[in-house]
Formats: sequence, structure tokens, C-alpha cells
Amino acid sequence: MENEPEQKVPNRKGRVKAILLDNLLIILMILAVAIGIGLGIGLREIWSPNEKRKLHYLRFPGDLLMNMLKMLILPLIISSLVSSLAFLDAKASGRMGLRAVVYYMLTTLFAVILGIIMVLAISPGTKGSTIDKSGAAKNSEPLDALFDLIR
Repeated sequence: MENEPEQKVPNRKGRVKAILLDNLLIILMILAVAIGIGLGIGLREIWSPNEKRKLHYLRFPGDLLMNMLKMLILPLIISSLVSSLAFLDAKASGRMGLRAVVYYMLTTLFAVILGIIMVLAISPGTKGSTIDKSGAAKNSEPLDALFDLIR
């Protein structure tokens, strides 16, 4: 008993720090949501809905984030499928591949049939409005052109 190492009992500050570090992502997400709600309420009072240019500038970072997420989805799905199929035996991966091809063909067939039905029901382009060519061109800001290049 005399030679046993002393067990270090973490003090209160150490435990709180450990809990905060373990849950850092959750805490930061809750903080970001609270900041977003606060900005939304605050900016609603400052900016009127008629100031579309300011709202357009405010929406720009969100558009960038959504475009980045869209670019990540397909490579992430393909890489996860390839890595999971690499660990299966040949018979199981053959069955899985056959099921995937059948599923793909059926969903594509369903999408084509639904598209044809919707085109026949809606008849897009036949009752379109005429374009008024007498109007003035839309004013464009240099910052809008820069945002369009980045987007």
C-alpha cells in the first residue's frame, strides 16, 4: 500500500475543462444558432425588406456554403460505396452491384415517366408571357459582378 502511485483526482476546474473540450462542437453549434437568431432579429429591425441588395449581400456566404456542400456530396457517397464494397467478398459485392444497378434503372425509369407526365400536364413554354423589350437594362454594381465570379 505504501508504494502504490497516488491516483490524481481532477479538481473542479479540470473536470469543467474536460467536459467543455468533449462537447466543444455542440457548444459551438448552439452558439452559432444563437448568433444567427440574434442577427436575424437585429437585422430585421435595421433593414427593411425592400433593401434587396443588402439582403443579397447577406445571403452570399450562405450560397457559398451550400455550393461547397453540394460539391462534397457526390464524391463522399462514391468513396464510401467503393470503400465498403472493397471489404465485401466477390459474391456479396456482385449481389450488391446487381441490386444497385436494378435500383438505378428503376428510379431512372420512374423519373422519366414522371417527367413525361408532368410535361404533358403542364405544357411548359406554350403559354409563356411575351418579353417586354422596351424596358431599361438592370443596373449592375461592380460588387455584384465580383460575387457572380466567386459564386
